[in-house]
Amino acid sequence: KELIINHVKERECKLNEKVDYKGQISLILLGNSAVGKTNVFQRFRNKKFNPINTASSGIDCTCKLMKINDDKDIYKLSLYDTAGQERYKSLPQSYFRNVDGVLLLFDLIDKTSFDEVNKWMNQIKDFSKENDRNENDIIIYLIGNKSDLVYEEGRAVKKSDAIEFASKYNLQGYEECSAKNNENIKQTFEKFYNLLYEKNKNKIKEKNKIKLELMNKKKNEKNKESCC
Repeated sequence: KELIINHVKERECKLNEKVDYKGQISLILLGNSAVGKTNVFQRFRNKKFNPINTASSGIDCTCKLMKINDDKDIYKLSLYDTAGQERYKSLPQSYFRNVDGVLLLFDLIDKTSFDEVNKWMNQIKDFSKENDRNENDIIIYLIGNKSDLVYEEGRAVKKSDAIEFASKYNLQGYEECSAKNNENIKQTFEKFYNLLYEKNKNKIKEKNKIKLELMNKKKNEKNKESCC
């Protein structure tokens, strides 16, 4: 099936480019279908929640400006929401060339979604190899979504098991959240993006240096043209 990308959100990214920002950080959401990736995505992007969200088709992209590094700097954050159905599992591959981090989601009341996190870890490993990336360079955060349903329907995944899994695979951490109740969404993204910044700040600074040099070069060329 053809890869679907939301063009409205792509235009939003272009509008954001008018704002002066220090650099760009890219993040992708992975996990089984129906674990709530799109609602987590929407909560962070525009503070909305849709209780009757249909399954995503392909990959959805948006950008958001965010203050990180103790609110000292503004960064452009590129965020990719992916479909979790089996037929779409190969689609995120092309996005792994430039992605800085992964939010790996499962459903706290669905044990199968947690058991299959292993499969997603293998996918990340495969995607990294296919894009000539060192898998250890990609920061991965494990997220248990739908914490609001734990008290209503019962927890299917023990918190200790999720923490143990994160430790076993050397993930950067584990968080639980509720897209429905907007619990721990903003905090999780802020924590994750600050981790990404700390890991990639030298690379970001180098990119910014090159960008500044190119801007100065164009400016000097323009000045030469105007004076002759």
